[in-house]
Amino acid sequence: MVLVKEFRIPMPFSVEEYRRATLYCQGKNLLSDAAVASGTEIIEIDQVKHADLGSCQFVKRRYTLDESFPSFMRAVIPSGTTLEEFHNNSFPVSSSILKLPSFQRFLLRIDTVLLDDCGTTSNAFNLAANVLSKRQVQTIDITKASKQAAAREHLHGLDSLPANWQKTEKKMMCVYKLVTVEFEYWGLKSAVRIYCS
Repeated sequence: MVLVKEFRIPMPFSVEEYRRATLYCQGKNLLSDAAVASGTEIIEIDQVKHADLGSCQFVKRRYTLDESFPSFMRAVIPSGTTLEEFHNNSFPVSSSILKLPSFQRFLLRIDTVLLDDCGTTSNAFNLAANVLSKRQVQTIDITKASKQAAAREHLHGLDSLPANWQKTEKKMMCVYKLVTVEFEYWGLKSAVRIYCS
């Protein structure tokens, strides 16, 4: 089973502003003990030459199975199992591949492209026609998402944007995320399909 879903997340700032904010957050997270406490281990960080992305930063992480994993995964995967992430970042493009070493026929790939538009690029990932026909597209409105998250954390200004902010905002960018899931385990395919939808 292969699922292909594209998420488009328009935002009220430029790609350059997003880059600066991301660098700050990544640096702050690397220096905190929260990553280690949450079962995340950074195995390797290196500058590499990627076949598709060119020169980029490579990060290998290992996540230990815990309560943050979906319940259907926790039900079939032994406690203490690790998820490995292989992340290549060549801003404004990045790619992550996630694998469960104990499940050889599982692969989750997340490709990201940041563009200075409002989510109108029809094929931001230059997908072939056969993949485009399988792809589902979902646009995420950050004003609705921020209202849902407001109970959990304070989001500076996003919850105060007007309903038509995408038409009135001067600066716009869009985070395009292409999520591809390959999963070949009978009995779990429907659970994975529902979770990814």
